[in-house]
Amino acid sequence: MTTVDDIPPAAPARVPVAVAGAGLVAAIAAPSGTTGIGVVIITVGILAAVVVGARRGRPTPLGVLGVLAVAALVSVAAWRSAEWVVDGCLVLAAVSAVGLVVDARTLRQAAFGGFAAVVLTPRAVAWSGRAVARLRGGRSLDNPGAVAAVAVVTVALAVVFGALFAGADAAFAHLLAMLTPDIGSLDLGPQIAVGVLVALVTTIGIHLRWARPRSPYVPSPPQTLHTTWMWALPAGTVLLVSIAFLVTQASTLFGGDDHVQRTVGLTYAEYARSGFWQLFVATALTIAVVAVAWRRSPQDTTADRAAVRVILGGLCLAALAVVASALHRMDLYVDAFGATRLRVGATAVELWFAVVLVALMAAGAGFGTRQFARAIAGVTIVGALAFAAYDPDARIAEINVDRYEKTGRVDVGQLSDLSPDAADQLLRLPPHLRDCVLTALAGDVRMDRRWADTNLARERARHALGDLRPVDPGACAG
Repeated sequence: MTTVDDIPPAAPARVPVAVAGAGLVAAIAAPSGTTGIGVVIITVGILAAVVVGARRGRPTPLGVLGVLAVAALVSVAAWRSAEWVVDGCLVLAAVSAVGLVVDARTLRQAAFGGFAAVVLTPRAVAWSGRAVARLRGGRSLDNPGAVAAVAVVTVALAVVFGALFAGADAAFAHLLAMLTPDIGSLDLGPQIAVGVLVALVTTIGIHLRWARPRSPYVPSPPQTLHTTWMWALPAGTVLLVSIAFLVTQASTLFGGDDHVQRTVGLTYAEYARSGFWQLFVATALTIAVVAVAWRRSPQDTTADRAAVRVILGGLCLAALAVVASALHRMDLYVDAFGATRLRVGATAVELWFAVVLVALMAAGAGFGTRQFARAIAGVTIVGALAFAAYDPDARIAEINVDRYEKTGRVDVGQLSDLSPDAADQLLRLPPHLRDCVLTALAGDVRMDRRWADTNLARERARHALGDLRPVDPGACAG
């Protein structure tokens, strides 16, 4: 691992101040889960601290855009209550933040940045610790890492043995209670833990911005195959198989239910269910084949470049048609069996596959691959935000309520698991179903929470469900 050589032996004075500020903000704004305005406040605090503590310099437009992208992804926690959507955005925000602090230009550099964040943690803590020693006006600690380790072990042992002895003797428990500050009903333990964790993350982030670690491994250029046929034969075979599949699909896409039953003996619903996941995997494998063939194919002559564009471009077009077929099957599947989170999520990933295929075609047409990784990262971030704005849980509820109105069939258990995002759509159900479906949700939105858990979708659901009376779960068992 290589780093920039001009890192000072101790962090500048502003670093521990910024770290302490971020930790304090996190301790105050710590929510009880991953949704709520507190998540946004903590993230803004971390970003601000990293900016303050990093090297002085003019921010680049791409860096500013990256900060805004991370903030936008985290903001989903304030206006969506579906944790599966919020958690996905938070993971993507964390990955983007790592790439941002190490100024990653490729996927390999971003992955190495995550590895470096772990490896450099002791060095980052020691680096910041020396700054704390200087701020106190004393001499710098010879081994701040050892001091920190001893302090952590000492506190941990005191807590463990204190808890054991308190559980073994009532008199000791009473003495311990007298010595412990009375903070009422407020449980500060989790908040302090969040504050410490955020301070550590902020320290690592600032140190990475100073160190800019780079892997000592320099990847050699990909070895191209000697002749065109060595890559064209396998890639062309995949193309021919894909075309043959699409030819058979043309009749089923437009032939209707009767044609499907005559040719394959299945109803449209059974036909849809039987093939989506195979097409999903086929699309992912096609992207992998195109990526590998692009890197391995010789492109020295005009004929070589023409072969690459014809075969790989055709393969991308065929894969786009496969995506269309998969989406058509999923549409039939949802019409027959209703919408679920898995089905809606898989549809979103298929659409993302389509965008990646278009990006590959654009790169092959002459736009180049130098910024391809960053372009895909940007598309992924925009897609995640669009998916959150689409409001998946509300759309799932809408589709299933519409299906109930047409067919009289509905999965009450599945609808009961949806988040407060779906409250408005679930209120469209008839009273005997609505009350059963919304009982758990109403209890969730009316639960007493800290201010840091404030969430726009949850607040809207609270007002929408204001007059709903709780129902005995036993009455909904049937």
